[in-house]
Amino acid sequence: MGTELAAGKKDSMTSWTVHPGTLTATRTCFRNSKVLFIGDSQIRALQNRFLEYVNPYPEPEVEKPSEIPGRDLRHQNRTSIIKDAAIHVDFIWDAFIGESWTALFSYLQSNPLDSVDLIVTGAALWTIRRDPSLEGLDQYKADTESVLRLLSSLVRGSDTSLVWLKQAFVNESVLWPSRKNITNTRIRLFNAAVDSIWHRFRTPGMFLFSPGHVTLNEDGMHYSADASDRAVQAILNTHCNSRLPVTDRKTCCQGLLHSITAPQVVLLVIFVCSTVITLWGLWYRNRRSLSLLGSPCRNSCCDTGLKCSTASPVVMVCQCITLLGIVLLYTYLADRTPVFTKEEKHFNWTSFTVPLTILGILGFVTYQPVKDASVLNRQQTCETRGWMQLVLLVYHYTGGSKVLGLYYVVRLIVAMYIFLSAFGHYTYSLKRGASSWSRVAEVLFRLNIYTVLLCLTMDVPYLHYYFVPLISACYLLVLLVAAIPPVAWDQNKSPWMQVLKAICFSIIFALYRIQPDMLNWIISFPPLSQLFLDDDNSLHEWTFRFGLDILAVPSGILCAVMLHRFPQINGWICSRSIGNNLTTILSAMTLVVYCGMMATNCTSKPECNLLHTYLSPIMLGGFVLVRNTWEPLRNHYSMFFDWVGIYSLELFIAQYHVLLANDTRSLLVLVEGNPILNICIVTTIFVLVSHTVAECTQMLVNVMKGLAAEND
Repeated sequence: MGTELAAGKKDSMTSWTVHPGTLTATRTCFRNSKVLFIGDSQIRALQNRFLEYVNPYPEPEVEKPSEIPGRDLRHQNRTSIIKDAAIHVDFIWDAFIGESWTALFSYLQSNPLDSVDLIVTGAALWTIRRDPSLEGLDQYKADTESVLRLLSSLVRGSDTSLVWLKQAFVNESVLWPSRKNITNTRIRLFNAAVDSIWHRFRTPGMFLFSPGHVTLNEDGMHYSADASDRAVQAILNTHCNSRLPVTDRKTCCQGLLHSITAPQVVLLVIFVCSTVITLWGLWYRNRRSLSLLGSPCRNSCCDTGLKCSTASPVVMVCQCITLLGIVLLYTYLADRTPVFTKEEKHFNWTSFTVPLTILGILGFVTYQPVKDASVLNRQQTCETRGWMQLVLLVYHYTGGSKVLGLYYVVRLIVAMYIFLSAFGHYTYSLKRGASSWSRVAEVLFRLNIYTVLLCLTMDVPYLHYYFVPLISACYLLVLLVAAIPPVAWDQNKSPWMQVLKAICFSIIFALYRIQPDMLNWIISFPPLSQLFLDDDNSLHEWTFRFGLDILAVPSGILCAVMLHRFPQINGWICSRSIGNNLTTILSAMTLVVYCGMMATNCTSKPECNLLHTYLSPIMLGGFVLVRNTWEPLRNHYSMFFDWVGIYSLELFIAQYHVLLANDTRSLLVLVEGNPILNICIVTTIFVLVSHTVAECTQMLVNVMKGLAAEND
């Protein structure tokens, strides 16, 4: 598990999968160890489950300290000692982060003989319940900052590990009347406060867990037995995987048996039926080919010897479904079962820059002249998608999200991808006219089929693969803008009307970034709303993702209009002049200054995200100028990056489960003890999977086109 799990993403507990382990491995990890749990009743539930893991058979000897007068028995401290393994486990019930926490951790820091090996903590519910006001939140921030400062120093100066659990969402509808102050909106604010402080003090050995929406007891607040089990498994993996002998390092924990869902059963049945039909089709074709050998042609199809052995559309579709089924089966086994090992990500600049350097060299040595030297030609845009996708893969594989500066470079890359999508779709409308319903269906099918299959197979929501909903929404928005009079394909209207239309939509989208409810009502009705709801049954995650790069859409539309309806602009960019050289230099300097500014000056994601939304269109325009005003760059492209760009969509989606694991939070390990060989094998399978999915998707689209043509 990575050292930080981003807030708002899929629950790290419910998605954590581990190898089946043994009691011996768990006890080996914690032998002669001290473990401290401090917090409220949710932390107490984790301590109880932890004791069952380290000593599941006999009851451990329990030494209860003197009871604290006036305190409920459920809120008493507890000490548990497993003598045969010398494991000492303390639970301190203290639901309010404050002076008592500071005093405890100060004592541990100044008394090494009483140090602990693992601290599991986190508390917010009682603070929200007591004082849900903004003043209470400010006090919580101050207290949490003081505690995390101490814990960071403690972890750096010892072998102590820290696991901090942010607050899980509650079921508001069943909370007791005395707990009605506890709302998911307030929980989100308190979790955000932890996020804002955590990145300033985190150090190796500190782990932040984001439970999100877990299964709860009937009271709507406490973890269910299943949620506690998954949380403890994640904690054990985090603490023990690096401490076990190599032979036991798969995991210290017991395996998870995921319940099979109805959609997964349906997919399995379809996969089996398609496999049977595919095998029958192959057998029939081979038998038919053998029977035709040496036989005279009896009909016109034998003139070439090709049509007689051509598979029918049904068999072709079944072949694609069979291949996709194999891909999905491998994906499920790799990411949702204990078949393969998962490892933590550990970011360092060497592991980030070396792969990028190698990939850059591959791109450079495959540079070739372009067939069409126009601005943003097909080979150039595909190449751009390719190298951007490679940067994203290296960024995710090495855990680059821990570096705030890299985060904003990646945000600019995502914005560029959306920009190019909007540019390409609007260019189609400008040149070829209105899109038919069949083309709309083909594009949406091409964009979404792999994602939908993964959602059903991995049992995750559609928004989990946020990039696909983004580019699908981008495509539909482009169609909407193109169809609003004056329509994009009307050559008789002034091109300035298209410019005005793009500017108007830019203003609307800019307002959406500030006030998202003005457009969110469009997707607030079922069944459409079910696609965009997050774990809290709100549109918070979609609003964040969609609003972050929303201005890239009108920017791409405006760029398409400028290049295809104003020939003089295209001619100026392609001309050889001193002004062009100065434009190239200024644009490059602007990009460097922007990236440097975001990397060094941004300390708050919310503030810098807003800055990114409004400044990114300028940076995107600057990149277009840098890439095209300098003639050697415009007239050449990288064949390697272009090839990667063809499969960029599949590469982006497949990385969640085939290159990485646990939905990008950890690394997939197929060969243990040899990282270089492992990454070679994992990457080979990853590329093969992405290529297979792309080819199968395209074949299904071609079959759809053929059927549509026959119907016409």
